[in-house]
Amino acid sequence: MVKIPFCEFCVKTRVLCQKCQSLLDSGRYQWLDVEVSDALLKVARKINLSEVEYVKSYEVDDLVIVLMRNTKRIPRGAFVQFEKELSSALGRSVKVVEYGSINEVIAQIVSPAKLLTISTSWLPDGTTETVVKIPSRELRRLPIRPERLQAIISQISGANVKVELVKERELRA
Repeated sequence: MVKIPFCEFCVKTRVLCQKCQSLLDSGRYQWLDVEVSDALLKVARKINLSEVEYVKSYEVDDLVIVLMRNTKRIPRGAFVQFEKELSSALGRSVKVVEYGSINEVIAQIVSPAKLLTISTSWLPDGTTETVVKIPSRELRRLPIRPERLQAIISQISGANVKVELVKERELRA
């Protein structure tokens, strides 16, 4: 069975025990995480998710980004089916992303669009900014608008993120 942070009973009944309620109260998880956990339990009846572990979910417009561990162990065909089943259970588009380094997460979120670079700039005030450069021709392939992409990557990484679309002429210069 898929590993989730909440008790299975709490997720199914939507009545949380003290332990599960404290996970929400701490701010570590939101109600969306409970909904996604419930959907995962339903999908796990059809698809083997025994080695998969739920990490966290983020919602952008009508897209839910689900961070998970060990999804690479799911065969490709089953993974596509898994995303479809999860989307159906939640009633929204879902993109399942393997939890790893922030660069890996960014690459999976922008997919099928191609990335140019991901770099970190250190600012004079001591903070950092992660700059994600995407060729402007890839704009139509992005799953979400660049400004929303910037917001969701910032939310996931906890870092200041800037998404830049780079024109072809700028690449050659």
